[in-house]
Amino acid sequence: MTRRTALVLFVNSAAAVVGAGLSAVLGAFALRPPRPARADRWVRAGGVSDLTPNVPVPRVVSLSRQDGWYRERARETVFLVWDGNKSVQAMSATCTHLGCQVRWDAPAEKFRCPCHGGCFDAQGNVVDGPPPRPLDRIAARMDDSGAVLVQL
Repeated sequence: MTRRTALVLFVNSAAAVVGAGLSAVLGAFALRPPRPARADRWVRAGGVSDLTPNVPVPRVVSLSRQDGWYRERARETVFLVWDGNKSVQAMSATCTHLGCQVRWDAPAEKFRCPCHGGCFDAQGNVVDGPPPRPLDRIAARMDDSGAVLVQL
């Protein structure tokens, strides 16, 4: 075997090993089934001690989201309404018209959208303005320790 033949054999073998390694890694990502998204993620939104009976209280909930390789901490605002006993309701603070954030107007006892004049009652039903449907309801529950959990 000549030096030239040995060098060609070595270079071709090294290229084959590198190519096989890259093919194995890319094949693993291409053929692996995606992980199913979690549908029932309960996130702590606060405690009962922070709530006033029958008054909507805004809470910012932070949750992690993943899209491919991109991971982010998304923040979402929800309104919690506690009945004073063991029941709590949660509504999204996102207006159903164009996605603006609504605010609770305590003197008028209404949710108001500052951008387009949408108005919702204390239960989230449309009272006035362009919103096509009520505020979105979010599943909420209280645990034994008095924490309020919302399902996002």
